[in-house]
Amino acid sequence: MNFKNEVILFLFCCLLFSSCVDEEKPPKNTLSEEQMATILTDIHLAESRVNRLQLRSLDSSLMIFNQLKNDIWKKYKVDTLLYRESYSYYMTHPQTMTRIYEKVNKKIEIREKNNNIKL
Repeated sequence: MNFKNEVILFLFCCLLFSSCVDEEKPPKNTLSEEQMATILTDIHLAESRVNRLQLRSLDSSLMIFNQLKNDIWKKYKVDTLLYRESYSYYMTHPQTMTRIYEKVNKKIEIREKNNNIKL
């Protein structure tokens, strides 16, 4: 084997092993995947509620949505900063965010089946 082939083999092995490494763990003060899924479920349902109101004023829609979001923060004892930092972290980890949204979809389906769509 010549040097060039050895380098290619080494790089291939590094790539192979790096793809097998466990996912990076979230920073200490990050909401869990389950917490994010639960909160995102309520946020998407709140958006849907505001859209169904069909308000003519965007300001009114935003005001109502922001109040619903504040209610969600209180319900789960989460502040905006913690949510935003967690959301930003998960957005940089697409596989994890995909898992979270799969959970969101399941939670919404369950609520629809139980006719429990309200917050």
